[in-house]
Amino acid sequence: MRKLKVGLNGLGRIGRTLFRINQQRQLFDLVLINDVQQDAANLAYLLKYDSIHGPLPERIGFASRRLTVGEQAIALSHCADVTAAPWLEHGIDVLIDASGDIGNPARLAAWRAFSGWTVTTHAVSHPEVSTVVFGVNEHAFDPRRQRRLATSICDAVALAPVAALLQRHFGIARGYLLTLHPWLGQQRLQDGPALTAGIDALQSHFALGRAAVGNLIPKTTSALQAADAVLPGLSQKLQALSYRVPTNIVCSAVLDVELERPTGARELDALLRQAEQRQTLPILRNGSEPLVSNDYRGSHYSAIVDQRWTAVQHQRHARLMYWYDNEWGYSSRVMDLVEAIAREATGG
Repeated sequence: MRKLKVGLNGLGRIGRTLFRINQQRQLFDLVLINDVQQDAANLAYLLKYDSIHGPLPERIGFASRRLTVGEQAIALSHCADVTAAPWLEHGIDVLIDASGDIGNPARLAAWRAFSGWTVTTHAVSHPEVSTVVFGVNEHAFDPRRQRRLATSICDAVALAPVAALLQRHFGIARGYLLTLHPWLGQQRLQDGPALTAGIDALQSHFALGRAAVGNLIPKTTSALQAADAVLPGLSQKLQALSYRVPTNIVCSAVLDVELERPTGARELDALLRQAEQRQTLPILRNGSEPLVSNDYRGSHYSAIVDQRWTAVQHQRHARLMYWYDNEWGYSSRVMDLVEAIAREATGG
């Protein structure tokens, strides 16, 4: 199977994580990076050194309009309009848009000059964009027909496989989701106005302008609305709340639901273990060790159910707690989607 030629738009946290995972998996040839940051030296520095994942062993350099990774050269551009970057000149098969620009899905859907695949790494509501979440609807994905794709958000990628399993076996009547999410780049170290430019309106709360360090910041979450793309109606059954917490990586969530059919804690644990054993990709994992958030840093699973906290009351009221690396676990599913595209594109 030949390697796909891939272009990457956006070299932020997810873009750099995708780069690192590809350095390990060697799934595709990254031929062009487009980022609005004009300083190539700074981009090279950020690829090399990371406060969460540590330094890369490869030598990272820069030159005129390119980055170098060991002996490999990657073209570099700085276009604000994603469709204006020289993707076509570099013959890419897949464009991964990791910029977080909420206007890009519409721009890419209207970009008829590119016949390859586009993968947007956030939640998308557009009639020409298909959302793929592994553990829920990947088997219905047809790369020959679907070429404008999205991989949702980390919270939905973790929630949806768990919720789908419960819905399929027991039915979900109603419930509640609580997520604990590390700080993000648009938050502040010291109190100030909320940095809402380019951020979804759901996040534009004054409290998000308060210091990320030393505060628990309650906020709404788009996890349920994002999960609706692959589990229609879930947001009508569940309510949700999120906290931004003063950590730099790994989320935790508590899913508390009333089931339509009775079960017990042992049956629920057994169902989750069976799901892990039968899967072909690292979607769900089960654990019972007394671990903390940092122990899950770098996990490539979508969700790790902490079975110490699984509980069922009165046969219908179930509680599950799970962890997920909001960068590495999420980006691993983006890579899995690119791999699925590669099998179709190359006949592998």
